[in-house]
Amino acid sequence: MNKGTAESLAFLGDLAALLEEVKGFDSLVPDPVDLVLFPQAINLQSMEEYLKKNKINIKLGIQNIHWSLSGAFTGENSIVGALEAGASFALVGHSERRHLFAEDDELVAKKFCSCLENGLEPVLCVGETEIQRNNGSTEKVIEGQVKAVFARLKEDSVKKERIFIAYEPVWAIGTGLNATAGDAQQCCRFIRTLLSELGGPGLAARSIVAYGGSVKKSNSKGYLDQEDVDGLLVGGASLDPREFYGIILSPFQRVKDSRVQRKECNIRYLIRHFCLSNKAHSG
Repeated sequence: MNKGTAESLAFLGDLAALLEEVKGFDSLVPDPVDLVLFPQAINLQSMEEYLKKNKINIKLGIQNIHWSLSGAFTGENSIVGALEAGASFALVGHSERRHLFAEDDELVAKKFCSCLENGLEPVLCVGETEIQRNNGSTEKVIEGQVKAVFARLKEDSVKKERIFIAYEPVWAIGTGLNATAGDAQQCCRFIRTLLSELGGPGLAARSIVAYGGSVKKSNSKGYLDQEDVDGLLVGGASLDPREFYGIILSPFQRVKDSRVQRKECNIRYLIRHFCLSNKAHSG
């Protein structure tokens, strides 16, 4: 919950100017990098208008959504409203929603499936707390969070859609701590294997598995070098356009440095912006 409308538009201007430098790498990247910002809901429409007017290829998402298309749910955001305001994505199950607002797996699953059925691509956030990590329950927790969604998914969705999952260990959110690249790979591989078991190898292959948790410029490339890490979910580091720009450059620099094969260039890059509170990132 950072940045008002004026600050958000100024941020977009600064970021767009920096992104001009990325265009030189376009020929090295077979598949486009998806850059998605998640502002406060109240800023969505203004940011969408700015992006269209200035022909900036950045997508937008909403930080929270209700499962019903309409109704007496004061203060909530509807899928219809989010789509009309310019959102293409929605975060569901973020650790702050789960732990600060008591959203359980069943509620998260309702949100996820409603988004998928109504044209708003949901990004399912999963991850364990520090206590769960220390007692060896990481995979059990993630499995429960993912299976809750599949229990509600329609068969057609499993066959046709991709599933977007972001692994965000709760102990690494807003703490300055972060999982090692190896930790991220292990959990993202587990998630992809789980997708294959639940929906088949085709679903696992076309789905996106990202890592989020104290991502910054200095560690982003290490995560993206991992085989099963398709993208990054960035929090506090995205509030500074130059730091954010450095993270965005990571996949391009990776391709420039190594000239990796096409299958390794299929990077889908999810960036979360303006989402974590200042309090969560103080110090």
